[in-house]
Amino acid sequence: MRAERRTGPAGAAPKPRPVRSAAEPELVSLLDRFGEQLAMDIAAQPAGPAVDEVTVKFRPRRAAHDMAGSMGYSLTSNWFLAKVLARCIVAHRLSPVEVAVLLHMMGSQNRGQINQTQVEMANELGVARSSVNSAIGRLCELNYIRRHKKRGQYDVNPRLCFRGNGDEQNGVLALVRAEKLASEFPDTIGPDDFARES
Repeated sequence: MRAERRTGPAGAAPKPRPVRSAAEPELVSLLDRFGEQLAMDIAAQPAGPAVDEVTVKFRPRRAAHDMAGSMGYSLTSNWFLAKVLARCIVAHRLSPVEVAVLLHMMGSQNRGQINQTQVEMANELGVARSSVNSAIGRLCELNYIRRHKKRGQYDVNPRLCFRGNGDEQNGVLALVRAEKLASEFPDTIGPDDFARES
């Protein structure tokens, strides 16, 4: 952020005025929030010496992930991939269509939700709609996903895969857990003999 000088009244020293660049909206937002919080903190303190100086340090942003494709990326449980899904595939506990439907839904979800009809999924995967329906039933049994009453709306278990930040994931988990579902979604994950967390 750079400063621009403007001329004040005669005899007065010019005051710097911040110029906000369109390229730094996140920094501006952060500074605005910091300023508001600082003002509230000062107002809440008993009268004392005025604040003369505030020092703010910024850490450089981390590099963005470079992922294939244009659909972004999700946080996925390594435990689920390595200890559950891989073993289910090798032991033929999930059919190829069930694995394909699961991976498709994990890759298509946003904040744990996917809105897509079975016909649309079947067309994308190149399989029959009845095969998709059967796969969804099996994935629901294992609590990898759950259906909504509304047609074409599903939740991918947010403990297995989630596209969004930690606050958003915790918010989704709190809402789902508040429903106290008989299936114990999202916390009970099958199959029982593979899904003992370690």
